[in-house]
This record gives sequence, structure tokens and C-alpha cells, in this order.
Amino acid sequence: MQEMAIHQTLMARASAVIAERMGLHFPEDRWPELLENIKKATQALGFKDPDTCVAQLISHELTLRQVETLANYLTVGETYFFREPESFDLLEREILPALVAKRRGLGQTLRLWSAGCCTGEEAYTLAIACLRVIPDIEHWNLSILATDISPRFLDKAVQGVYSEWSFRGAPDWFREGFFSRTSDKKFVIVPQVKRFVHFEYLNLATDVYPSLHNHTNAVDIIFCRNVIMYFTPERQRAVVAALHRCLVEYGIVLVNPAEANADLFSMFSVENHGGGVILFRKTTRPTPVEFTPIEFFPIAPTFVMPVVPIAKPAWPSNPPPAAVPPLQLARDYANQGQLDKALQWCQRAIAIEPTNPAAYFLRATIHHESGRLQEAMAAFRQVLYLDQDYILAHHALGHLYRQLEKPRESRRHLTIALELLSSRNQNEVLPESEGMTCGQLIEPIRVMMQV
Repeated sequence: MQEMAIHQTLMARASAVIAERMGLHFPEDRWPELLENIKKATQALGFKDPDTCVAQLISHELTLRQVETLANYLTVGETYFFREPESFDLLEREILPALVAKRRGLGQTLRLWSAGCCTGEEAYTLAIACLRVIPDIEHWNLSILATDISPRFLDKAVQGVYSEWSFRGAPDWFREGFFSRTSDKKFVIVPQVKRFVHFEYLNLATDVYPSLHNHTNAVDIIFCRNVIMYFTPERQRAVVAALHRCLVEYGIVLVNPAEANADLFSMFSVENHGGGVILFRKTTRPTPVEFTPIEFFPIAPTFVMPVVPIAKPAWPSNPPPAAVPPLQLARDYANQGQLDKALQWCQRAIAIEPTNPAAYFLRATIHHESGRLQEAMAAFRQVLYLDQDYILAHHALGHLYRQLEKPRESRRHLTIALELLSSRNQNEVLPESEGMTCGQLIEPIRVMMQV
């Protein structure tokens, strides 16, 4: 194919579709780069020539799997341990010690997220930083979520095997202390580190977050570096707003210095720590409004508002079941990381309506968030006892069994979830998913079954 065989009009349409489906920004001056990457991806996408590939792309006929394959070629997949070391130095020296001191004796939970984790180096570096700062790590509920849009990157990340090149920015103690040598002169992350990191598929441009279900809620620290720069300006604003909602009060986001746009992060407090390290901190939080429901009666509860009293709640003409408000309050507390309060209100919802699978599902999710895996497993099973086709419970059990290194059980539940999803309308919103559709859940399950 000649370089100019694809007309500029087609490239404009192709870049628009890519912006819509992946959020990636290719203005006109980057169309030659876009075309070159499409040419490289053509065979992997299953096409004979780039012309056919572009035609399928602009007609929106690429499958989700093909879109993800294309993303592998449109984004930079190279990273390494201790990239931008000033951020990790600040993390170990100030951020983590302050957070650990604040949480010690109060649940001792820490949640970190590597958003756009690529092949896993950043996520494992975060885990190692936590191990170095917290000597009694066995008494903490430490969770490090690592997400990416590329199944190929996630597969390598899960394996945790790296060459010398990945350590070009790391001190000697890092490699020698936390990796084992393999027979082919590579290095594999030790189990003591790997157990804290959970890799999941997530498209920051189109998927739902924050969400209890994909563990993007109540996060303390988000590393989202060298990701936002690829998005369109509109998608950048949407992603930053969503990351703000994902954080607990005083939680922080770290981005690449080139991405640290004060206007884009205007909802955050800005902290300049020198050396090119800029933190964006969430400093406000809405507080759930508690109330005293009239239990066991199917009437609307009476609210006690802290500022402006109201005569009655603004329910629709048909009032909801009495269990609904406690359940919503439980979700609100869980999304803020106040898991003990969330569990209390969830138990109240179950007492009011003991056959509601949604209440049991939320209870199971809260147990999972708290690191109580056996209690979570029992609660997810209760959900399936009440509704054997509860898709999110099958998906959650697949994830949980994978954490417990029981691949056969994990695959069984994921297969059931995939079969149930395939029989539904792909635009149908799943109950208790906070807006996730059947179509959006299919690919994370497929990726989980691959890696």
C-alpha cells in the first residue's frame, strides 16, 4: 500500500472512532504515526491489508478483542522498575509512613492502584515500597490493584518474569532482594511480593469506575502515569473526575510531570514536592446521611437531615422496600472505605429483607474488601443459593478463587458468568454493578481466563 493510499478523510474518521472507543487522541499532525501503527497491527487484527483494516475500523465493525489488540500498537508498552524514581522516593519517605501512622490500629487497610500498569513493573514496585515501610505487613490488609487495557501486557505482568533491561532504573538491592533468577537468566518476582498485587482488565476510557465490584473504590493512592496524555481533552477530564471519586478523603493521585495540568486537576489540592513530583490530593468528601428506618415494615423511612430538615423523603409515588435505604447507605460507606459502618448497614438491610440477593452480594463484597476471604466466599455462595444466575457473584467467586490459587474452581464460575452474559442483551445494566453493562463485563472475564 502506498503511504497516501488511505485518504485523509478516512484517517479523520479512523481517529474519531479510536477516540470514541479507546479515548486515545490522534490529531491531524499524528495521522502518519497512526497510519504506521495500523499497518503494523493489520496482520494481528486478522486483515490482509491496512485498507481493509481502516474500513472495518471506521464502520465500527472491529470486535472488542480487535480493539484491544489495536491498543497494543497505539500506546507505548515499555516501562521499567523505578521509572521516575523521585515519585517512589517520596512514597517511601513521606506518603506511606504518614498513611501507615494514621491507619495503625484502625483497621490497618491500605489500597493502592496502578492505573495503566502495562507489564507490571510499577505495581510490583509499589508492593515492594509497602513491604519496606511496613515491617508488620502480615497484620495489614494491603491491596494493590493493577489494571490495563492490553491482555498481552497483563499476561506478562501476571507471570512476573523480567529481563535485565527492566531493571535499568533500579538499584541493585531491589533486584537482588525481591526477585529470583531463572534458568534462562531472567528474574521472577518473589511470592511474598506477588501476593499483594492483583491484575485486572480495565479500559479507563469506557469502563465503570469507581465501583465496589472492580475494587476501584476507596483507594488511598493512585499511580496513573503516562496514561492521561494519550486521551482526548474531553476524555482526560472524564478520567480525572472519575479518579477523584475513586479516592478516599485525602487520597492522592500521582501522574507524569508532563500531565500535571492544574486546570485539569482543579478539583484536587496541589502539592509540589520538588524534583518534578507533584501530588494531587482529594480534600473533601460528602458524608452519608444516616437515618433511623422503621424496620420490618414496607414503608419509607424517616430521615434525620443534619442541615435542612424535611417533612418526608422525596420518594417516588410507590415507596421502595424498607431495605433499600440501608442498602444504599451501606454502599455509600463502602465506597468511602468505611467498611465497618458499611457492614453494619448491610446487616440491617438483610434483617429487613432476608431473601434479597443484592444485600448478600454487598455483604460479600465488603468482606472481600476487608480481606476476609473465607467470609466473602460464604456470602457469595449465599447469593447463588438465592439466585443461581447472579452473574456478578459468579464473576466475584472466579476472582476470589484465583486469589486463593484454585484455578479449576475459578474457571468454573467464570465460565458460568460468561455463558450467562452471552445470553443477555449486551447493553443491559447488571444489578449492583453501578452502571456496568453485560458487554463491558465480558472482556474482563475473558482476559481473566487467559492470564
